[in-house]
Amino acid sequence: MGKLYQVIVNGLNGEKMTVDLCNTDDQMKAMTLLQLKTKIAGRLPGTGGGENLRLIFTNKTLDNDEATLVSFGIQSQSVIHLVMKVPGGVLFSR
Repeated sequence: MGKLYQVIVNGLNGEKMTVDLCNTDDQMKAMTLLQLKTKIAGRLPGTGGGENLRLIFTNKTLDNDEATLVSFGIQSQSVIHLVMKVPGGVLFSR
């Protein structure tokens, strides 16, 4: 049995959840942001499949779903902050 790669996600109401990512170095190197969002959305009902999730790591918004987690510097036991995108933003001009 290999090492279990996990990240800690600080949720919307201050709760912490541990998300299991994978079991091997090769899988960790290939894990994308979209895959992580999908895993988180599966544990949070009503998130719309992950498209409303915004993740923040080391004060940077993670916004390229195709990028690998390691390209952001994320490794096992990294802490990621979760916020929700809110629809709206009507622009008024004078």
